[in-house]
Amino acid sequence: MIEIEKGIYIEGDIPGIYIKSINTAVISDVHIGYEEEMARKGIFLPRVQKKKFLDVVNKIIREFNTYNIIVDGDFKHIFNGLGKQEKEDLTSALSTIKDLGVKLTLIRGNHDNYISLVTDKFDIEIRDEIETDNMIILHGHKDIEPKDNVIYIIGHEHPRISLRDKLGFSRKLQAFLLVPLKNGSKALILPAIGSYQAGNDISLIHNNYMSPLIRNYGILEEAKPYVIIEGEGIMEFPKLELLKNIVV
Repeated sequence: MIEIEKGIYIEGDIPGIYIKSINTAVISDVHIGYEEEMARKGIFLPRVQKKKFLDVVNKIIREFNTYNIIVDGDFKHIFNGLGKQEKEDLTSALSTIKDLGVKLTLIRGNHDNYISLVTDKFDIEIRDEIETDNMIILHGHKDIEPKDNVIYIIGHEHPRISLRDKLGFSRKLQAFLLVPLKNGSKALILPAIGSYQAGNDISLIHNNYMSPLIRNYGILEEAKPYVIIEGEGIMEFPKLELLKNIVV
C-alpha cells in the first residue's frame, strides 16, 4: 500500500482509501438508482451501479483486509424520493454486504434523502460526519469553516483529470485530489464509485468546484492528483501548477 497522507493508504486501482488507525476503508458517491432516474428521462442504461459497488467492496476486503467500510455520501441517487428499482438495488446490495460480514457506516450526502427507509432494516448507522484523530470525514456539499491542522476527507466532486495530447485529444481518468487549504489543513477528495459518475474535471479555477470547502479555501496550484489507471494502479502526478498546460 502507498501512504498518501499520514495513516491514509491507497492500493492497486481501488477508488477508495484505507485509514489504518481505525482499520476502515472509505469510498464515496456510489449513486445507486442513477439508472432509474435516467429511465424517467427516457434514457435507458444497463443496471451496473450496484455491481460496481459490490466489486469495489470485494477488492477492499481482499486488498485492505478490512470489513469496516464508510460510504462518504451519496450512496443513493434520486433526490425526491426512493425509487422502486433504487430500493431493490439498495436492499440487494446491503443484503450482500451483510452476508459478507461488512460493517457499513454511511455519511449523509446531498442525494441521500429517504435512505433510512432501507438502511433501518439493516441497522446501519447514518452520520453527518465522523471525526477521528486529525481527520474529519464528511461529504463536502455543505459550507463549513475548516478547523486548523485537520485532514478533511470528502466526496461530492467526482474528480477526474483530462489530459490533452499534442493533437488535442484528451483522455479522462478518475483521480484522488489532495488539496492544501488556506488555514494549513488539507482536503482529500475521493473519486466516485458509480460507473456513470465519470467525474468533473480537475482545474485551477475555483468556481469549477462544487464543494464550498474547495471553492473557498483550496490552494489549487498546490493540489496534487493521484490518478487511477484501471487494471494497473494509481499514479502520483505533479502539482496542478505544473500541469496547467495539459489539464483541460
